[in-house]
Amino acid sequence: MICIHYDGVFYEAVPWTGVMEWEVSTWGSWVLRGRCTTGERPFEVEFTCKCNPKENPGLVFRAPTPDEGMVYFCCDTFEADCEVSLWELIWDESSKSYIRRDGPPIIDAARSSQGGAEVGGGPWWDTWSRVSDMRQPLKALVQLPYRMNRWRQKFGRRRNRSQS
Repeated sequence: MICIHYDGVFYEAVPWTGVMEWEVSTWGSWVLRGRCTTGERPFEVEFTCKCNPKENPGLVFRAPTPDEGMVYFCCDTFEADCEVSLWELIWDESSKSYIRRDGPPIIDAARSSQGGAEVGGGPWWDTWSRVSDMRQPLKALVQLPYRMNRWRQKFGRRRNRSQS
């Protein structure tokens, strides 16, 4: 999940509104990408977080495990260098897919050196990269509350106007 509040707009990239990708190293590099292709504002976001393992080895702490109880199993830091970019997407008829709108991004490589980053659980002993794959009917069931809320907003406003 990648969520951003920017300029009064909430951007939420989750597997049930589009596609998520991630690549997380054992320590020092996190790359997350999300595309939201449902709703009124399709967008794409990329978030990277990096730290030098020699300069910032992170803090190892205990976490619960299924078989061994609380063991030193996670590592985190609040001193990672992070960068986020956010682009508006538009529908391209020729390719029948969403593409980035021409022009500058909504957020162009915003940076912070106070990023929180963590690895833990598993499989953090190797680089972990995946692409989300949420299939129907689960995807439709998870989207149901969002659709109901949009329906309420759309028809609730009409009903309130007609009662005025």
